[in-house]
Order: sequence, then structure tokens, then C-alpha cells
Amino acid sequence: MAIRWYKRLFLKIFVTVWLTSFLVIALTAFVIGHLSEQQRDRDVFSARVLGQAELLIDRYERDGHLPSRKEWRRFHDDHHEEPRFFPSRVQITELNTGQVIFGHDDVRKFRNPMVFTVISDTRREYQVVAETRTRPDLGAKLFGFFLSVQVVLLMVVAAIAALLISLMVVRPVNRLRQYTRDLYNGDLSARTDDGLSRRGDEIGELSREFNRMAEYVEKTLQSNTHLLQDVSHELRAPLARLQMAAGLAGQKIPEADQQYIERINQECDRINRLIDEILSLSRLEQMDVSDERFELKKVINTLVEDFRFSAPHHPVHWTPVAYRIKGNPALLERALNNILGNAVKHTPAGTEITISAERVAGKVLIRVADTGPGLSPEQLDQMFKPFVRFTGQQNGYGLGLSIAQRAVQILGGTLTASSEAGTGLVLLLSFPKA
Repeated sequence: MAIRWYKRLFLKIFVTVWLTSFLVIALTAFVIGHLSEQQRDRDVFSARVLGQAELLIDRYERDGHLPSRKEWRRFHDDHHEEPRFFPSRVQITELNTGQVIFGHDDVRKFRNPMVFTVISDTRREYQVVAETRTRPDLGAKLFGFFLSVQVVLLMVVAAIAALLISLMVVRPVNRLRQYTRDLYNGDLSARTDDGLSRRGDEIGELSREFNRMAEYVEKTLQSNTHLLQDVSHELRAPLARLQMAAGLAGQKIPEADQQYIERINQECDRINRLIDEILSLSRLEQMDVSDERFELKKVINTLVEDFRFSAPHHPVHWTPVAYRIKGNPALLERALNNILGNAVKHTPAGTEITISAERVAGKVLIRVADTGPGLSPEQLDQMFKPFVRFTGQQNGYGLGLSIAQRAVQILGGTLTASSEAGTGLVLLLSFPKA
């Protein structure tokens, strides 16, 4: 089953790393920038306030009085100073006498007051209390920060870092997945490359474990194949002797008891066919794959003619096409022969069988469909397993579709099935285009 794009490991790692990196870097930059800006503003504000306070104190000591706030603002404007640095509230008090010489507001109402001590040229001390200007809204400032060029650069840097980390993790996992798929498709020699198996991290350990598992699977399957071959060959001799003994016994027993001899011969024939099926399954591994390119219609035309002759009660429809695939044509013939034979055996007389072929996305697809009773989802999951027969299926030994699937896999293709109960069975063979 294909993984949905939004569930892929690459996307999850990429988004997680990108979002985390971006937020950490962006918020760190914002906090540091905010704190440094605050300190800078305080320094500038302090310098401005002290400069203005010294002007006021010099004028007070020279003239004995100070202008009103409105007059001082006019003086402030005449000197072209930026209004934003003029404190909204300021109070200057002579410490020696305790007299307030400028500003008569209650300093307890000042917001974020800053207090300075100024010593004039006459050595008199003054206290200056100024209300700092209101800071801009933090939310608005944060919003503006995230719309700045800095954030775009941070997003790009975080995306590059996330991409590199994602590729470091996902690429070797995808390579391991491909090796696993090759092993599943029948390439028992599939092993991970040196680049993966020599890694010193968890992925390298997983790669080495895969190689050990693949080696065990290869040895086990080869042992089973050899066992089947050996057992099948060993059964041939006693089976032949049994048939010979049954033939000799049939010549000596009365006509009325011949039914028992016929029964023995019938069961011997069934065992003989079973041995043939087992040997066919084991011999597939020894067949030459070949790089030959052959035409589908030559193989399928022959099979269709054979089945039209041997199973006339099952109409077979086939439109020849000029497609080619690479491999041993005998493997395709074996696969399609078993598929068609399975359809003939397990569908009622009159059931139509349709064979079609098409090219889709660089692949050659062969579709074999019948109009029989179909299979349930549970049966579809089991149908390619060896020796599996469903209720009501007495013909065969459950090896036909297993042999067909293995033959297709050796050709480098895949064999899948789809069906809905009552609507027939569709078998799809997919091969790389030659």
C-alpha cells in the first residue's frame, strides 16, 4: 500500500526540524534584538534628557527663572530636536533647597521614571526625574519582525538545515526499503551496499541486521527448495512401483473388484500431478531469466488457441497488441497458463475470460479478467500462498497461482489481484517496458 504524501517520514522530519529551527532562531534573534534596542533607546533617551536638563539648569542659574513648559517646547522645536525624545513629563528639583524649578507634576504618577543627578558649574546639585516614553506594542513589533527580510533569511537557512537532516535520515531508509522490496520480490541475493553496512550508527546496525536476515532467508528457502526436489524425486520410484503393482493386481482380481484398482490408479495420478506441481515451483528458480525481448502476442496467441480448444465452454477474448517485454518467454507462458487454468477450474461453464494489454507510465500491463463469482477480501489476501484452497475448490492443489506469481517476479514484474464478490476476478501483471 502506497504511503500518503503527508504521512511520509521525510515530510515529518523536514517540517519538525524546519519549524523548530526557525522558531528557535527567530525568537532568539527577536529577544536579543529587543533587549539591545531597549538598552540603546534608554541610553539615547538619557543623553537627551540630561542635555535638556543642563540647558534648563544653566538658564535658571543665569536668569533666576525658567520658561513654562509650552515656551520650552517652542525652544525645543526651534533647535530642530526630534520631538519623540522630549519627555512628556519631567521635573527638576534643586536638592540644596528642595525647590522644584521646572515641572510641577506629581512624580509618583510618572510611568517608568528615570532619575538623574546633575551638578552645575556652580557646584549645586539638582535631581532630574523624567517619564520614559511608552514602548511600542510588543505584539505589533513581533508581527513586524516576522514580516521583515531577516525572517525570510531565517526561513531559508532553517529550510536548508531541515532538508540536509531529513536527507541524512530518509535516504538510507529508502535504500533499505528498496533492498527489502527486492528480497520480497524474489531476489534472494539482495544485500545492502557497503556504504550502508559500514556506517557506525543505528542505520548501519539495521543494515547489518538486514543482511543477516536476508542470508538466513536465502538459506532457508534454498533448503526448502532442495527438500521439495529431493522428496519429490524420492516419491517417484515408490509411486511408479505402486502403479505397477496396481496394474498387476488388476489382472488377477475379479471384474467386480476392479473399482478398487481404478481408485488406486486415480489417487496415484493425483499424487503424480502434485509432484509435478511441486517440481515446477522448485524449477522456476533454476530457469534462465535472459535479457531477450519477446512479443507478448506470440505467447498469448498460442495460449488462447490452446484454451479455446481444451476449454470451449469458457469463451476467451483477446485483442493482440505489439508490445514487448524482456525476459524468458517460457516464464510468462507458465504464469498465464496457470492463471487461465485457474479461471477455467474455478468458474462455472459459460464464464467469459478477457485478456488485454496496455502501456501505462513506462510499464506493460496485462489484465486477465473473468466474470465468475469473484473472491472476498480475505480470500484475496491468501490466494497467492502455496497449498491454499478455498471452500468448494476441489480441483488443483493450491500451487497454480503461487507458481504464476513467482514466474512474474523472476521476470521483474508484479502480480496483483482485485475482486468483488459476484463481479469476477481481475489479475494484473505489470512488467517494465522493454
